Amino acid sequence: MKRALVVLAALFAAGAWAQQAPVRIFTVKAANAERIQRVVKTVVADSGFVALDSASSTLVVEASPVLLAAVEQVVKELDAASTSAKNVELTFYILEATKEPAADAAPLPAELQPAIAQLKSVFAYRGFRLLDTALIRSRSGESADASGQAQVEGGTSGYNLHLQPSVASETAPATIRIDNLHFQQWMKGTNVGFSANVDLKEGQRAVIGKTSMEGSRSAFILVASGRIVE
Repeated sequence: MKRALVVLAALFAAGAWAQQAPVRIFTVKAANAERIQRVVKTVVADSGFVALDSASSTLVVEASPVLLAAVEQVVKELDAASTSAKNVELTFYILEATKEPAADAAPLPAELQPAIAQLKSVFAYRGFRLLDTALIRSRSGESADASGQAQVEGGTSGYNLHLQPSVASETAPATIRIDNLHFQQWMKGTNVGFSANVDLKEGQRAVIGKTSMEGSRSAFILVASGRIVE
């Protein structure tokens, strides 16, 4: 709270509230703070100001009375998650996709077939090979990592995954929020990757993203599924 007051004092000194707009301070659960800040920013948009003090899990919001009423309701609903953090189990499938059918590739798991069908309908890839499977289990709101390597065209390729999962909704099917996801693939000194924030329905297998190395005829595709475990 002390740091939040420092933020307020600095903004007042800079004239940020020259129009005497109302200000509210919300204290939320640490695991929910960043997600709530993102949502509140979309509610306030360009009509106000939102600051987060991560150390105290405090949101400082400056907006019109009407917007503040909406923000209060949003904060109340998003922060109403259970105080006991859930365990989240995520399975990531790292695929190699080529424009030609992969004649020597092992059959893909049956659970990946819907995702493969989706990929074929969107991209011009016809061959798919499962390079590796990474299982990550973490408590809601805590960061997690996984890494591995696999043989690809041209040699051995390594990968690293970093993310922060949380339970966004427990209404069936539950929604698992994957924040700050960073996927990096490298081979022979070349690094490629992508970042994303994803909402994943429990039991759903979804394509998270893809990347490829310059000059390569293949692409790396990340597919994920998740579930909440006790």
